[in-house]
Amino acid sequence: MRRAILLIFICMVISAGCLTQSPSPAEDEGIQLLTPADGFSIFDGQGHYAGIIGEETPDITIHYSMGLVTLPPGNGTLPHRLLETSEMVCVIGGEAEIHCDATTVTARDGEIVVLPMGVRQTITATGDVPLRYIDVIQPPFSAANELSGDELAAYTPGTDGGATDGMPIVIPDPRAGIEWDIGSDMMIYTLANPVLMPEKHFPIDYSIAYAEILPGGSADFNRLAGASELIYVTEGEIEVYTPAGSEIRVPAGSAAYIAPDQVKGYRNAGDTVAVILSFVDPAWTPERTVTVE
Repeated sequence: MRRAILLIFICMVISAGCLTQSPSPAEDEGIQLLTPADGFSIFDGQGHYAGIIGEETPDITIHYSMGLVTLPPGNGTLPHRLLETSEMVCVIGGEAEIHCDATTVTARDGEIVVLPMGVRQTITATGDVPLRYIDVIQPPFSAANELSGDELAAYTPGTDGGATDGMPIVIPDPRAGIEWDIGSDMMIYTLANPVLMPEKHFPIDYSIAYAEILPGGSADFNRLAGASELIYVTEGEIEVYTPAGSEIRVPAGSAAYIAPDQVKGYRNAGDTVAVILSFVDPAWTPERTVTVE
């Protein structure tokens, strides 16, 4: 029973990226391949943003926005607040120094920092290589909720959703999350889940998990009742397939979006370990997973 639940939980792990120009073979069945867009400069040229989920994907309804941020060494975001909006920073390359109100933390490749709503924040690339991170904002980013420059200077903390001493939540090691052992082919770790980890007080409604899948590892057909999956591949390559025979290949740096209740399976068809981040919205629970014969 536990093994069956764990097997299905793994399948949450498959979506992220930015919408491709041409439809994927499985797109009509509720699965879309997402690849990084060209993006644009941000914070007065300090960095670059490539959208994954948001205005770039108007056909996808989801309760957060997501993009890939790149900051050259020494560059950083300008001081700003995101009112009534939380932010998750998933570092996938380089090193970040994150100022969150009165607290400063350092995050390196593989580490995650969750910033509460409304904190005054900056993120700086402090290593010798560019900082790259997946940026998740909930509710979805809106320019109307961002304060910077003169607006930030004139703002009175503690009003309109602005924090006065917000504390970041740091996830320093993905293998230190809730461990789900489903055999020799793959391992999954729950990193942030407001339902399964209420003591952490995560300011989010979605969940994130980290998984490593050995070559040949796979998960059986299943669906998530009422929840979407966004799987971002950080290393290796994943295949997502449907009972009808459609399949898409998701290489590192790309993702797959899987609509709620879409039946699918997935596997590592490559010859190296595949590493993925799985975002499930609303947050995953065992009751959401339905095995399909």
